Amino acid sequence: MNWKESLTNIENDFGFHKKRDWKSAVRLVDELLTENLNDVELNIRGIYIFHNILVEEDYPDEEQAGMEYLLQKWFNRSKEKFSDNAEYLFFIGKILHIAEWYFGLEDTTLAIAFQKKAMELEPENLLYKWAYRFSFPGDVDEGFLAYKLLTNDIMKIKWLQSKGFPGEYILEHLKMREKEYLAKEISQ
Repeated sequence: MNWKESLTNIENDFGFHKKRDWKSAVRLVDELLTENLNDVELNIRGIYIFHNILVEEDYPDEEQAGMEYLLQKWFNRSKEKFSDNAEYLFFIGKILHIAEWYFGLEDTTLAIAFQKKAMELEPENLLYKWAYRFSFPGDVDEGFLAYKLLTNDIMKIKWLQSKGFPGEYILEHLKMREKEYLAKEISQ
């Protein structure tokens, strides 16, 4: 089984109302990351899994420090390795907006910097532009960009769908923002 199949199995085990074996998931993700240091997608998805466990799962209090250590370890290693990779900056920038303290950060400044850099590296990528604009509540173009992506860019949507949990997370936000945009347009 390759790492994508392994991660997909882990992600599927974390579905709504499923019994979660997060300890074995953590061990496997840590092993996969150790064996595949240079794979940007694996780093993104692994970090997302660690973060999701910290934010969403029930685990004994004494386990939290170890989980935070692993999240910060892999975040810091990947940040150095992939600091010029737009895909990494985009996904991790979005993830850093949620409970940034688990990453050892005090605020979302780095999240916004990552998203801005992803957008600058690929200025024609509407998904990266949307993510950056989403970081600023009340941005007038962000909702329209979500609508445009969901209605006109099937390749970006398929790309997100191929990225496991992080892609699903982004798609949820796009759909939410599109819905809000359309409701606002109808009411005007």
